[in-house]
Amino acid sequence: MESLETAGGFLFLLLGIYVAAEMAVLHFRRHALRLREARTTLFGALSVGVAVAIALRLALPVSVALFASAGIALSPVGSLGTGVLAWIAGWLVYEFWYWFQHWAAHQVRLLWCIHSPHHAPRSIHMMVGANHHFVESALYMPFFAGFMPALFGIEPVICVALNLVDGIWGSFLHISDQVVPKGRYGVLGRFLQTPAHHRVHHARNVRYLDRNYNSITLFWDWALGTLEPLRDEEPPDYGITREVDTGSFWDVHFRELVLLARDVRATRGLDRLRVLWKPPGWRPGDASHTAAARRGALIRAGG
Repeated sequence: MESLETAGGFLFLLLGIYVAAEMAVLHFRRHALRLREARTTLFGALSVGVAVAIALRLALPVSVALFASAGIALSPVGSLGTGVLAWIAGWLVYEFWYWFQHWAAHQVRLLWCIHSPHHAPRSIHMMVGANHHFVESALYMPFFAGFMPALFGIEPVICVALNLVDGIWGSFLHISDQVVPKGRYGVLGRFLQTPAHHRVHHARNVRYLDRNYNSITLFWDWALGTLEPLRDEEPPDYGITREVDTGSFWDVHFRELVLLARDVRATRGLDRLRVLWKPPGWRPGDASHTAAARRGALIRAGG
């Protein structure tokens, strides 16, 4: 476990060096960097780091390893071990729970409130990959990356290793389309998530809404019907469906919660609870503004 953490630290250092280089290229060479937006994503990344550091300092169970240790202790099936088949099963289970938590973050409005900061920027680059709400990074993600796979018998060391691969590859998926325009990677793009797939995920084009949830392979997106390729004739329009001041840390990280509270106050009875767990855009008696309804209407119209 310690050697994995050391390797992970080294790889994330290399990622940090690349992020700095990418920012320099985007700003000085490509002239394509929104400085106020980049400042907000930097603040978002720093808030995640501070929250995780404080939580770890207080010895709270916030890391994937600690969550996984708790999960394996409670597993009704026991440990599947660390053999080859256990690693294959671990990959399938880990990626399923990654898909599920990511799907839920888009389909449950309360969860969307803490996931939306990651989607708010109107451009894509490696800094966006680190820009998450601190609650999501410190608690929500480790629960699904550690506790849930381990509850199904996956050893903590496998959870940590897969999370390391996920973190490195998932960061790479956010590489700037100004630096690597295509991002498809040939035959690899037939079974692995690529930057092109993830650009679809970050787009607010109606066709691309709520697609491509996984971050390593395409398997669960293919199996569960959420896979969508990037089309050359329809370039991604990045961001979320409401207008956001991407230079405002408050607007990016907290405005969705304010809007949710407003909608809860404006409803009555059980609809107050439904507003919390229904998809973004849902209103009592009206689901036409949800991503699924808008995308369905586009497809039925032959778009």
